[in-house]
Amino acid sequence: MTTRSSAPPRPTASEDEIRLDRLRQRRRSYTLWRLLRANLRDIGVLGRQAWFSLASLVTLLTGSAFYLYLIYFPHACTVAGVRCGPDGDLAAALYDTMLLLVFNSQSDFPQDVSGRLIFFGVPLFGLFFLLQSVVDFARLLFDKGARREGWQISLASTFRDHVVVCGLGRVGYRVVLQLLDVGHEVVVVDLSPSNEFAATMLALKVPLVLGDARDPDVLHNAGLAHAHGLITVISDDLKNVEVALTARRRQPTLQTVLRIFNRELDRNLERSFGRNAAFSSSALAAPTFAAAAVSREIINVISLPEGLLALTEVTVAEQSAISGFRSALEQRYGVRVMRLRDAAGRERSRQLMARIESGDVMVLLGTLPALEQVRLANRAGGKISFLLPREEPQRPTAELNTVIVCGLGKVGVAMISLLEQSEPRPALVGICRPDTSPRLVEALQARGVRVLFGDARDPAVLEEAGIERAYAVAAVIGDDLTNLQVGLSARQMRPEVHLVLRVFSDVLAERLAALFGINTAYSTSALAAPTLAAAAVLRRVDYAFDLGERLFASETLTLAGGDGLAGRTVAELREQSETLVIALRRNGAAVTLPAEATPLTPGDEVVLLADLKALARLRAARSAA
Repeated sequence: MTTRSSAPPRPTASEDEIRLDRLRQRRRSYTLWRLLRANLRDIGVLGRQAWFSLASLVTLLTGSAFYLYLIYFPHACTVAGVRCGPDGDLAAALYDTMLLLVFNSQSDFPQDVSGRLIFFGVPLFGLFFLLQSVVDFARLLFDKGARREGWQISLASTFRDHVVVCGLGRVGYRVVLQLLDVGHEVVVVDLSPSNEFAATMLALKVPLVLGDARDPDVLHNAGLAHAHGLITVISDDLKNVEVALTARRRQPTLQTVLRIFNRELDRNLERSFGRNAAFSSSALAAPTFAAAAVSREIINVISLPEGLLALTEVTVAEQSAISGFRSALEQRYGVRVMRLRDAAGRERSRQLMARIESGDVMVLLGTLPALEQVRLANRAGGKISFLLPREEPQRPTAELNTVIVCGLGKVGVAMISLLEQSEPRPALVGICRPDTSPRLVEALQARGVRVLFGDARDPAVLEEAGIERAYAVAAVIGDDLTNLQVGLSARQMRPEVHLVLRVFSDVLAERLAALFGINTAYSTSALAAPTLAAAAVLRRVDYAFDLGERLFASETLTLAGGDGLAGRTVAELREQSETLVIALRRNGAAVTLPAEATPLTPGDEVVLLADLKALARLRAARSAA
């Protein structure tokens, strides 16, 4: 039986919690200029809302003042034998009107009908209009909590070059955090005022506009006219399409990104909205689930036609065989160092001759076999490995060659399709509900996948699925509790079995490591959010993932004659532009992570990987060339 070394537990804080703490420490606040603009806009809105009351009050007070000035005072002067009238004091008339408004006028009661009406009307109707307009106007102006929705719209009107996120569910929430973490402003649109994430948005100074995002007025209130991009992540494909179409009618050149559940719809929509404008959350997440089912300690996965490239975190052991120069590590194992920190968590240089020391923490990018070789070499005392007992690779073997996939929804089916392409291919068993589509079941069975109907939490069903020969059990049902129960049932039958769990809560995914030693629990929304966020910032992004405060994205392009990248080597591009070539296709042949000395030539199709800022700089340089 395969020997397994226990993986180190994940941090006790989830990625979302770490990111929230980081955002709170930045003490996000509105600038004085933004608050001033928002208040000016708010005053205008309140003025339009109270125009009738204000106009009536002003008309009443003005009419009273002119009556006193032109009729009442001249008559009083005539009676007293004093010369006054139009040449008298208009300020006195205004002052007496104010006194009249509060029942404190010292003037004698007039004898004419119009004067009597004014003396009765000004205090009665004036106070009514005053209370209705001025008092309410002032209260609403200074008490923003009394009209939070209107104030949020006023704040949103001050944003420029921001991203509008429609739908504040699990995916939308994580997309917002991703965008804020990399320095982009966000305005959120959601229907529900009681959304569980609403309080967090307000605390992070993110305007929350309430309403149906399909309504052009709601999008206008979210500042669509000045937005850089729009992401719609509502849990309904048709609504997402409607939102995108509404936005495009208002802003034809706006970058729109759609979360789509239907893969076929995903592909068809890109013909209308542009390449990489629609993404399926299950399609983005499935490669990571598939890789985690046949490997260990996988953080994220980039799916390429040539195969899967995975990210893993490695802590360098004492006297490990992988310590030494970065360049030597990469050449020997065919991997790339994406991030390097010391034992205290401080970022270290990733230059060519950077040394990797014991205790350093690396994030590596590579194929699954390459990362497996690094993991096997990273043993305490590994530099004298010929004296140590050999450790078996942690991957399917002849003895344990079955992967059981529990749940044949979109994630489960996509996961099986990817596992079918792995070498060597494991024996695949799917467990599904009795109401699963017969056509889907027949298609899987025709491809050699054994399908069982039943409840995967039932030990008898797991036994029938062949858990005794299972290398991994993947629970990817659309319910956190069910997946956890499946995992616990499998662990009770086979304590050493490798588990892969799909969970919606990122916090739960992190907690499972500490509670049950399950280090391969992933949130579908957390895996999909970086790509949706990156695609709204930069067009034509294929896939994205985050490393700390940096958002990395991949892009596929073909080099034309005169392209600024042609003639540069892979190493030069990496050192000068902080851009990694992760795939190179030339003359019908393809290679992943090509050698650093490889020159790029016109006609090459390359897949580049860089953080968003570096990718944007590279695009600008190519456009200027």
